[in-house]
Amino acid sequence: MDQWQGLLAQCARSMGFDRGRNRAAYALAGVGVFWAVGLLGGLRILHLATSPMAILVLLYVMLAVVALSLVVAAAAVAQLGRQAAERRRR
Repeated sequence: MDQWQGLLAQCARSMGFDRGRNRAAYALAGVGVFWAVGLLGGLRILHLATSPMAILVLLYVMLAVVALSLVVAAAAVAQLGRQAAERRRR
């Protein structure tokens, strides 16, 4: 478990979430907005594709964005947890 927290902490530092208290909260809110838009009709973009290859490319792009959003959310949650633990120690 510590290994995963270390990896997520490293991701948070590399994405710049540790520079400010609010950055991780903003990133988590952004991921929430992304998922809300996706649930409320974000897949309509597939109707614009005219060929099967275009649909496949769009699906791969969506998969990459979803995976990135999960990584950002996990790093933001780890950073917010670290900040909360630091405040409790003081």
